[in-house]
Amino acid sequence: MDLGCGGGYQVRSLALAVGSEGRVVGVDPSLKQIEVAREYCSDLDNVEFTQDTGTDLSFRDETFDSTTSTNVLDYIGDVNGVVAELRRVLRKGGRLCTISCLWDHHRFHGADPALNDRILHVFRNHCPHQMLPLELPTILLNNGFAGFKSMPIPLLNMTMHNNAFARWTSKLIAAFAIGNGISEDDVALWLRQLEEAERDGHFGFVSMSVLTTGVAIKSNP
Repeated sequence: MDLGCGGGYQVRSLALAVGSEGRVVGVDPSLKQIEVAREYCSDLDNVEFTQDTGTDLSFRDETFDSTTSTNVLDYIGDVNGVVAELRRVLRKGGRLCTISCLWDHHRFHGADPALNDRILHVFRNHCPHQMLPLELPTILLNNGFAGFKSMPIPLLNMTMHNNAFARWTSKLIAAFAIGNGISEDDVALWLRQLEEAERDGHFGFVSMSVLTTGVAIKSNP
């Protein structure tokens, strides 16, 4: 099961990996996303999609061998409730795999430090969990998991070309900042300073995601 499947990209990759003997279920609270995912995976006969929330999954106990999620738990207030529900639908010995971000290390470099810090501080409000990978092992332990592993997934961009993750992220942060109290002039200045930093050879964008895994060893407390 892929929790927060969005447009179905991860589901498709998983379905191709498990082949005809396996089955992959994509779950998302957005019906619109489910419709997009169904269309994207319409040529595959080993996938299905359901409109569910992470804290209330419409599956029987011990349905799945594994669950995945990518940048999903960061945005859910009740992470403990989601992990408990994931444990419920996992078979004993099943594996939970989730990617989340250390948002304190999701930063641009090259703009005026004070302006840069102000904009990035506002962006912290875009999700309720800033450093979730550090908390997940304890949350997993309290919900019947063991064998935890945490693998860092670092990202460094030193350019802002159109295919760079930094380009997309700068636009996302800019839009969020304007909608949350930063003036359009200040945001435009910040973007301009990043472009100038790239031109002058001292631009950088760094991000640190973490893949956290755990094995289901017992039922929920």
